[in-house]
Amino acid sequence: MRKIQIILFSFVLLFTISCNNQTETTEKKENPRVQVKTTSVTQGKLPDYIELSGKTIYLNKNTIVAPISGYVAKVNVQQGDKVLKGATLFTMQSAEAFVMKQNDNLSKNYGFIKISAPTTGIITDLKVVQTNIYLGEASVMCEIIASNNIRVRADVPFEYQKYAAVGKTCKVELPDGISINAIFSKILPQMNEQAQTVKILADLNASIFIPENMIVKIWLDKGIKQNAQILPKNCVMTDALMTKFWVMKLINDSIAVNTPVKIGNQTHAQIEIIEPVFNSQDKIISEGAYGLSDTVMVEFIK
Repeated sequence: MRKIQIILFSFVLLFTISCNNQTETTEKKENPRVQVKTTSVTQGKLPDYIELSGKTIYLNKNTIVAPISGYVAKVNVQQGDKVLKGATLFTMQSAEAFVMKQNDNLSKNYGFIKISAPTTGIITDLKVVQTNIYLGEASVMCEIIASNNIRVRADVPFEYQKYAAVGKTCKVELPDGISINAIFSKILPQMNEQAQTVKILADLNASIFIPENMIVKIWLDKGIKQNAQILPKNCVMTDALMTKFWVMKLINDSIAVNTPVKIGNQTHAQIEIIEPVFNSQDKIISEGAYGLSDTVMVEFIK
């Protein structure tokens, strides 16, 4: 009988240990840790930008027209070609010379007129691509834009006009993310009645070709704020209405908590934190914070 009791006791003990191990394993599985990357606040200067929209335009355009009525003898250019000032674009022959070209008594060069580029630029809107076609006088043959004459036309709200005064600088961001410096050069005497915006031209300092009518972003600098508390922009979470903002701050090596913040100036990559005041040892989640609950277990990844 005693042997049976000992066997039953051993069985119960093993069963209890097994259940405890399963419970610990289950608890571990129920509390997975989120992998995150962290950063710390920095102190520095954060520009206060106003984001506006604009469009690229070429002011210096030259429309090339037929100087006479006649036939096109040569076409020396193609759409998009870069040409130098004085380069021969087309050669035309007068209608009379074209009809009489079978007469051997006439010089082979009789009645030909060369049409040259009035400026250095790029051929756009090429109308004439074939030879031996008839054109009337003043018929449009092509258009040349001066490639060094690119401008950006900004639509600036009247109350921000002081930040876009002639001589002030701005940054122009192209759709592919490239940023180019520009200088405001001319205020046009026009205002959009509905939007109450002023059209202001800015000269682009660009070494690459930029097409006309490209929609771009224009960043006006309202000034520099000293000693700003700065975080990368992806550290800050917000609600759907963008009325509440928060970061996920680590309170120890494994727990992060929701910390409401008040934001200030921001650029496309950085944002100012006005409140609360963090110190350089505080760890803020920079990657992996989206969708986390108010308190969560985390682990660091490099």
